[in-house]
Amino acid sequence: MTNAVIEKKQVIIGTAGHVDHGKTALVEALTGMDADTLAEEKRRGMTIELGFIFMDARGFDRQVVFIDVPGHEKFIKTMVAGASSIDAVLLVIAADEGISAQTAEHFEILEFLGIKSGAIAVTKTDLVDNECIRAVIDKIEDFVSGTFLDGSSIVAVSSVTGEGIEKIKSVLFDICRKVEKRYDSGIFRMPIDRVFTMQGFGTVIAGTVLSGEVKVGDTIEIRPGGIRARVRGIQIHNKTSKGSCIGRRTAINLQDVKKDKLWRGQCAGAPDSVFTTRRLDARLNLSKSCGSKLKNRARVRLHVGTAEMISRLVLLDRDVLLPGQTALAQFVLETSAAALPGDRFVIRTFSPLKTIGGGMILDAAAVRHKRFDNETLEGLSRLEGNVKDVVEQVFIKSRFVPKSLAEAVLDIGRREDETEKAVESLCDAGKLVRITSGVAGDGKHLRSAERYLHSGFYGDLCEKLVSIVKGYFEAYPYKLLVPVADVQSKFLRFSDRQIFAAIIEDLCSKGVLCKKGLKVGPSGREVELKPAEQKIANRIVEVFEKAQFATPLEDEVCGQVKAVPAVFKKIVGTLIEKECLVRLTGKVTYHAECVEKARGIVTEYARMNGSITVAQLRDELGVSRKYALALLEYFDGIGLTKRNRDEHVLK
Repeated sequence: MTNAVIEKKQVIIGTAGHVDHGKTALVEALTGMDADTLAEEKRRGMTIELGFIFMDARGFDRQVVFIDVPGHEKFIKTMVAGASSIDAVLLVIAADEGISAQTAEHFEILEFLGIKSGAIAVTKTDLVDNECIRAVIDKIEDFVSGTFLDGSSIVAVSSVTGEGIEKIKSVLFDICRKVEKRYDSGIFRMPIDRVFTMQGFGTVIAGTVLSGEVKVGDTIEIRPGGIRARVRGIQIHNKTSKGSCIGRRTAINLQDVKKDKLWRGQCAGAPDSVFTTRRLDARLNLSKSCGSKLKNRARVRLHVGTAEMISRLVLLDRDVLLPGQTALAQFVLETSAAALPGDRFVIRTFSPLKTIGGGMILDAAAVRHKRFDNETLEGLSRLEGNVKDVVEQVFIKSRFVPKSLAEAVLDIGRREDETEKAVESLCDAGKLVRITSGVAGDGKHLRSAERYLHSGFYGDLCEKLVSIVKGYFEAYPYKLLVPVADVQSKFLRFSDRQIFAAIIEDLCSKGVLCKKGLKVGPSGREVELKPAEQKIANRIVEVFEKAQFATPLEDEVCGQVKAVPAVFKKIVGTLIEKECLVRLTGKVTYHAECVEKARGIVTEYARMNGSITVAQLRDELGVSRKYALALLEYFDGIGLTKRNRDEHVLK
């Protein structure tokens, strides 16, 4: 998206602190605008909903967006929804009350959400003397010691007298200049924190764009709910825009979507990029101040993005989590949620409401795990590693189901270029096998049509396929080859046709298997006939060889060699697979040398005369029409000749 669409970079600063400590008044003193717009907020004198105030400072190259959050304990979930997308925090502590209950809870939430920078405002300084202010600041310094706000600016301000307002504004501008650039996966994603209607426009959703970009005319998908809608219009800072991108507070006007289908907690994204889940794997940190242990299967409130879900907490590596400890866990949700690996979360007790922990999502499409399982725990630990470790685990998790690069990108929520680099590295290291149109390769020259399997599971599939082939010959020891279709039908229980074709070709190229036409078998396989069976086989070959072109029926040969029909059938099958005999039709079988002689006659005659008919071949061989017809149909089938009405021409 060009700078013509977005002129200034936005930095989003969230307020935090106890109710009635002056957060909204401070934002109004900084911007000249009141964030409390609801009649209920005016009546009660407290913030209930999220307030969004934009501040453009003359000569400052960034636009500051304040998210004013409720301070009352009843509205903590609203606070979390607002804080989930901020770049920095303005922690507000009243000089006349100091650090209070929601101050501590808000601060813990900010730490769990991974906020890294901010400032502290000591408000209502007009109500106390300097000694009291100094005492409060000393307590604040102790309170934030060892945290992300350790060493941050602490500014005494009064929204009534204006004392310290310019100083705190200067501090915030300095934070805005230094705030870290957000990670951008390149795929549009925006958790929804507001839904409303505008007269003449219709339904509008708002939130902070976490990655990618969106433009007017785009189709976006909203989940949970599975709603697809066209972007009718976009506003940023109450101004119409052609588009928006990562890090911007954005309002999107949707076409033909009713408001009652939308709610805070949904996520808007590019089509097929946002998936819902009922299980989330995570690294959970339990607060040191939570006051009690957390047992396996505890019912908790999980906050991810702007959503709150009731969930059962499954501890995967222990039975009890003590305050200050960390554990690998799975959240089993009572309602669907949209999340991605790397998303931060907060948990609160089900009742009474209290923030007790937080952490990071590791797998947003988790499956049910067996507790205390080393393989599961190792896999989740791998998801905490670098991009290559995470990508490898995605393919380990998919087992026998191949994934494309695009699918891996969506699974891990990373940029395509860094995911592709990791895939290339894993292929070069022999940890991934590339599958392209039925061919397994070493991972070079990536193309969008390619899919990948982890090498361990690829090796398992190779073993399974070989086992299927061997199992066939245990049942049919007289066979040299097995129909490919028979092997494939059993293999498809494990993977798909593309993988089957790739493994067949791979094993044939390595000399493990050999393929002839539509049949396959172990390379070098020989059928060992018993001495008595070998004598019968020799006599069968002799009969067909002597008969030349006027070959007898197989039943007649069976009588001539005095063989048991069942044994005769198995031996003839073996001779055909060894290519000693050729079965032209169900009733005509020739010695292989006779077929070659007939091939030479047909080829020579057709070259001399342009074509050959059944009658002409009958005369050339001196046999009945039945044999000539069987030979020409066979030659048509193998591509030597092609039928043109009654004539057969060389193909």
